[in-house]
Amino acid sequence: MRFVFSLFFTFFFIISCGEDSMGSLSEDKKSEIRQRLKAENYQGVVLIAKGKEILMRETIYNKRGDKPKQLYRKHSFPLGESSKPFTTYALKILLLEKNIKESEYVKTYLKWFPYPKVRIQNLLSHTSGLPKLLELDPNYDANDPKNQRSKLKTLLSESKLKPAFPEGEYWKNSRLDYFVLAYLIEEISKKTFKEYLQEKIFSPLHLEHTFVDMSDPVLGNSGIYSNPEDLVLWKDELFKPTLLFKKQVDRIFERTILRDAVASDPIFFGEGVFVGDYFHWTYGNDKGISNFIYQDRKSDFFICLASPWGDSKGELSSYKSIITEIMFGGKRLKLKEPIKSESEISLEDVMKEQNVPAVGIAVYKNHSLFWKKNFGVRNLETKEKVTDRTLFRAGSLSKTTIVFTVASLIDTKRLDPFQSWNGKLRKFRVGLGKKKKGEIVNLDQLLSHTSGLTEKGNWDDPINSGKKHITDIKDIYSTKNGNGLELYYTPDSKSRYSGGGYSIIQEALVDALRMNFPKIIERYVGEPLHWSESTFRQNLSAEDDHCDGHDEEGKLLPLKKFITPELGSGGLWTRPEEIGSLFNEIAKANVGKSELISEATAKYLLTPKMSAANLTVHALVGRGFFLNRTGNSEYFFHGGHTMGHKALAFFNSRKGYGIVILTNSENGSNLIWRILRSVSMQEKWDKFVN
Repeated sequence: MRFVFSLFFTFFFIISCGEDSMGSLSEDKKSEIRQRLKAENYQGVVLIAKGKEILMRETIYNKRGDKPKQLYRKHSFPLGESSKPFTTYALKILLLEKNIKESEYVKTYLKWFPYPKVRIQNLLSHTSGLPKLLELDPNYDANDPKNQRSKLKTLLSESKLKPAFPEGEYWKNSRLDYFVLAYLIEEISKKTFKEYLQEKIFSPLHLEHTFVDMSDPVLGNSGIYSNPEDLVLWKDELFKPTLLFKKQVDRIFERTILRDAVASDPIFFGEGVFVGDYFHWTYGNDKGISNFIYQDRKSDFFICLASPWGDSKGELSSYKSIITEIMFGGKRLKLKEPIKSESEISLEDVMKEQNVPAVGIAVYKNHSLFWKKNFGVRNLETKEKVTDRTLFRAGSLSKTTIVFTVASLIDTKRLDPFQSWNGKLRKFRVGLGKKKKGEIVNLDQLLSHTSGLTEKGNWDDPINSGKKHITDIKDIYSTKNGNGLELYYTPDSKSRYSGGGYSIIQEALVDALRMNFPKIIERYVGEPLHWSESTFRQNLSAEDDHCDGHDEEGKLLPLKKFITPELGSGGLWTRPEEIGSLFNEIAKANVGKSELISEATAKYLLTPKMSAANLTVHALVGRGFFLNRTGNSEYFFHGGHTMGHKALAFFNSRKGYGIVILTNSENGSNLIWRILRSVSMQEKWDKFVN
């Protein structure tokens, strides 16, 4: 019964960059890169290399004036968190020299370190659970930087804060992880961090413009300066290592696996770097200068962007994508406009290429529906075309109908999100055997997937057909009787996506309001938002205007029928503009423009609790929505996946624009992200990392 939010963020580099040979970069392509970056208001250095050959190295300004032609050629810039791979590499060299394993405990070597169960590998992968700097010292960023490193060490050594989660079970990006690793290098090597990196990395690789600033208060996490030319040599060492064995270097780029009692989740982070199937990247911002460093390990090409204007992670990643699109001939997607050149491609052609029969799109602007259109066919066998009224599967987007209902009930004081639901859980036969004394589970945690509840199997078995209540359901994969729901981790310690948690909320709403679930949603969502077609009916027939699901090869998939307790988790059929109106109303409420939801409640829903790491390391989890803060503004979003159908709603939380994209194919994810990028670029949305 898991309706896992499976739209992973693989579109980040959807244009294929893994070709065996790139060759030289033509003057025409250099000119196009220059023009496109200027059009997007990029200012700074762009360097593109293959192997050790630099193919393009320019400083781009909108207006040149007296600005330097070759920025950061003779001078270095602070790498910020792009320093972390250097720390990782130095540590691996040291561990190899001293025959120390990454699985060893940090406290074995740093006696002052207050967390005895944290291993070296936990610090490398940000799975230690260490507090963030601002949790350790809320005024840290405003403090005088003088002697801050030693002061920070004292603060950490005396900290009484417990790890946020058991080591290795979750991901939390704390600057303290690599701060501790720098001290570890110094303690084991008996040299300063600066001396060790100079001796073991900078000098052997002839990095003449790379150095360590020992005054950096979070040394190891940041504190290294370099320039684009040195970074080409550094890239070459990572691709063809000479200072370490290849298997040690490869480990840096492997996806970290979060393991607990229920599941193992690979995430897109390695050891100091964000990773994909064949690439890795870092972003740093220090002293107002930002950088984005990207390496394709299949084709051995490299991009370095350095912006003295401090561009955000989302902005620089977008500029990188522009470069790769041009380099590899990626065509710009046109949704409504006619194709005018060979560098453009229509949506219909992309749908054919990716084998997606139908897609529905609704775009919002200024908190209103801007345009909407459905494309393609409902069924590849019958070739029936979609209409304006065609219904698509919402998948886990269905959960937002529960969230909207809860928001209305919070506003009218009928629900308190922080009141204990332990009694309700017992009533619904949820296993609380692992609950510690004093622990409570509440609505807030259920909304944010931080309750400690999960389901190990699913409720798809025919034995559950026709069951109306969560207490009647049997989880055939559980060794215990009942629905399989149980508490298995400490509430609020991490986030584990749980469709079962939303089934509990659904059941509680039915109990409290004394209406069946579809009637509840009709009253609190459908009627206020003027929905006319969306439905939770599971017996749609051939006469109903709806899309059938298709597998990767385009074959029809059987229609899944959700049982009653699952309806709010994944059972909605909808149109793009109808589910879009829900997201738009939340966005309006967040700026005080909604007559349905209060501004205070909207801000509560869109307040982050923690990383949504087991889904994506680029997002945070709020209440009912996920949050993207990788650019200059915030987006809230949710995805959906029912077999044969994929969906996404993605909205800016303050600026009035957003999009809903619904598809009827297992191939829908790549198309969704390509449409999202096309619309966001065309409409000049604030940039973000997918």
